[in-house]
Amino acid sequence: MPYALVTDVRAIVDTDLTDVEITNLITWADDWVNKKIDAGAATAAFLEQLSATYTAYMCMRKDPDAMKLGELSTDRGIMIKLLRDDLMDLVAMGGGGMSFTPAVETLG
Repeated sequence: MPYALVTDVRAIVDTDLTDVEITNLITWADDWVNKKIDAGAATAAFLEQLSATYTAYMCMRKDPDAMKLGELSTDRGIMIKLLRDDLMDLVAMGGGGMSFTPAVETLG
């Protein structure tokens, strides 16, 4: 079972990628998550957030027309950097149950 759903990813990024394409990226993101952290020690909500965030990052990289993160609409380069920064913060937390507020939400 994937950590995130297509709807979780679409809540973060507005993209023209198909559901099938996003599902394939979620599979790849989940493999990445399993290599980066001890998924067995993380909560389901944390795994969902990390998978959805990484998938949204890959959508932004793959779809040149993806220009919006949630309610935030700004420079594409800034959005990619925010997602990358959020990913690094999440990985550093390792699923330890800490509260996490994505940078995208703090600017929105």
